[in-house]
Amino acid sequence: MLNTIFSSYKMFFRNIRFILLYALPLLTLLAINIYLQNLDSNNQIILYFINFAFFLIPLVSAAIDISIYQRLFNFKKINPLSSPKIFVLYLVCQIAIGLISILPLFLFLYLFSFISTSALTTLALASLLNIFIGFYFLARFNIILPLIILDKIPSLQKFLKYTKMSYGKWLAVSALVYFPYVIINYSFTCPYSNMLLTNLFMFVILCFNVCYVNNNSEEDKQNDPTIKTPLLVEEPKKTQIKEKAPVKKATTPKAAPKPATGKKASGKKKAAAPKTPKLKPVTA
Repeated sequence: MLNTIFSSYKMFFRNIRFILLYALPLLTLLAINIYLQNLDSNNQIILYFINFAFFLIPLVSAAIDISIYQRLFNFKKINPLSSPKIFVLYLVCQIAIGLISILPLFLFLYLFSFISTSALTTLALASLLNIFIGFYFLARFNIILPLIILDKIPSLQKFLKYTKMSYGKWLAVSALVYFPYVIINYSFTCPYSNMLLTNLFMFVILCFNVCYVNNNSEEDKQNDPTIKTPLLVEEPKKTQIKEKAPVKKATTPKAAPKPATGKKASGKKKAAAPKTPKLKPVTA
């Protein structure tokens, strides 16, 4: 798992140029939104834009994620809206997994509020403990996102088997891939630098998902040479074509031989009739 984590960081820095290019619309939209929120204005147009951006930003973010996934998986055509079904499913799963993963954080915040009086200390302790539950869930179940892009959505049983790793390995992913996002988020007070770095680091998580899928596909082939496709891909059922019985050609019955007539008679010749001797007249 450590090799996969290292490969994900390596992939991120190797592809940082096109990642920045693809992320530019999202970063621009976020920067405009931050600027307008900091304005002390009651302009209705600005308020409408801020409210509209609340719904627009997740859509743009999902489109950029899908585009980068397609690029890293070497799709011939990069188009996040090529399949509306995949786009909607990706967005719904991304939001659902994110919401579930932060539920333990709110629980820890509530429990530590009775112990610590400092809000910053409470938040730090709650975030640290969330590595063991929320981030663990996030690290494991986020693997479904690249599988959605590849249109290889497995059943729950197959997905749990596909992501069946020891708790310690997923904990390493949680600590080394997901928790740095929290550190960056609370380390930079400037809203613009915070926005830039946190959103860029999200693509490290995306690179990890790609590396995990690629590595496990190769391991499946190495462990079982008969596997020509990844474990999650269901091979198409082969339709057995029944062999037709050879059709016998109809044979025309041979005509019975005609009885020979006249000179063309076959077989033995007819026996000649016995000749009667001629009698001479008797004289007295």
